[in-house]
Amino acid sequence: MRPTIEYIQTRFDEYNTRFFGGTLPPLPVKLSHAKGFLGKVTFTRRRRGLFGRYHNEDFVLRINVRIDLPETVVEDTILHEMIHYYIAVNEWHDTSTHGELFRREMARINQTGGRHITISHRLNEEEQAQAQVRKGRIVAVLHLSDGRTGIKIVPKQIRHILYWHQKATRVFGGRDGQASIEWYYTAHPFFANYPSSIAMKVYIIEKPDTIPLDDAHRLLVTDRQVRLQKNPNNSLKW
Repeated sequence: MRPTIEYIQTRFDEYNTRFFGGTLPPLPVKLSHAKGFLGKVTFTRRRRGLFGRYHNEDFVLRINVRIDLPETVVEDTILHEMIHYYIAVNEWHDTSTHGELFRREMARINQTGGRHITISHRLNEEEQAQAQVRKGRIVAVLHLSDGRTGIKIVPKQIRHILYWHQKATRVFGGRDGQASIEWYYTAHPFFANYPSSIAMKVYIIEKPDTIPLDDAHRLLVTDRQVRLQKNPNNSLKW
């Protein structure tokens, strides 16, 4: 599941009463699409109080919705972050980020509440794939005069696309002028296996119909201009 803010707030209130005696102050909840964490409690400043002591303030609970996780994992993630919040609100000093205090509270909640809170969550293959940031790539598909089809990955900068298009037209065009170049922008992982450069090296694809371009955006390239023609079935942005 990918929780909503309302869902997280409901679970926060429930767990606050059940496991923390209702002592945790309400805090803002924000949804995150970062790939580096499932949950995080942060504060934006520390106010200096009496006797020069600093106090944590402006807490925010961030829960990641980039990955579709089982509900039990989402719940345990919320509880994990609530333990951090509990320690920070009370301004206790733990031995490390997940030190003795954290582990003591984690064990208490797991034992009394039948939970399975852990220090970290190991992503399975499907979850890892969701966490990855797919980078869009510029792909030239060349239909050569001898009937073969090749691909080339070119850097995103417009000057590189124009340079490669102009030079490839001369290099691969042939005297009969039958070669043609199609340009695409896509984040399909298939193209991550090929290097990006402006070298005149083309990778021949033995089965052209296997090139995954159904969700790609078509680029209209001339000698002087590059325009992106978006695929209505794809929300990818360049």
